[in-house]
Amino acid sequence: MKLTFVRMPIMCLAFALLASFTYINVNLANAEADDFKIGVVDISSVFEKYQKRIDLDQELKEQEQGFQDEINKKRKEIIDLDEETQLLDLGSESRSKNENLMERKNVELEGYAKFAERQLLKKYKDFFENTYQEVVLKVEEIGKQNNFDLIVKKEEPNLESGQISDLQFKIGIRTVLYHSESVDITSDVIDNLNASYSKEKEKE
Repeated sequence: MKLTFVRMPIMCLAFALLASFTYINVNLANAEADDFKIGVVDISSVFEKYQKRIDLDQELKEQEQGFQDEINKKRKEIIDLDEETQLLDLGSESRSKNENLMERKNVELEGYAKFAERQLLKKYKDFFENTYQEVVLKVEEIGKQNNFDLIVKKEEPNLESGQISDLQFKIGIRTVLYHSESVDITSDVIDNLNASYSKEKEKE
């Protein structure tokens, strides 16, 4: 009954949020190069290197471990009680009491595990949504400060896949096939996010 059920949904949630930037089809045929300023951002890299995201992720992992420790504790109580029950005479009153108690503890364990799952899923969902919004706002801030006309996200999908449908999906979400390094503002976004986060921590 380990909380392994959390991992896959969370990875799917993170991927969905990262991929949720709207695809923008821009016709630049009539735009003058000197007048139209474009930037690209590697969102995956931003999430990976944003210190606040790293700290919050560690905090959530500790909470997850806390839930797991409690589940392990409850499971051990049931195992110990079962071993004690096996030593009692069949049909005895004491054995019957232990069996009833064990059944109740099993129900409590199942309920607690479901509670832990719901709590973790909600925390991770809120965590990624809030971090996503911070990244978007920071990109908008940099765009306005530096007079960008357009900032798009780039994605470097891992094309290794055993399923053709997965491969088609990964190819389909890629929005930037080529860009000059001069328009990549990923480092600026990361630096700005980490600087703002550092100031927040100093105020605490």
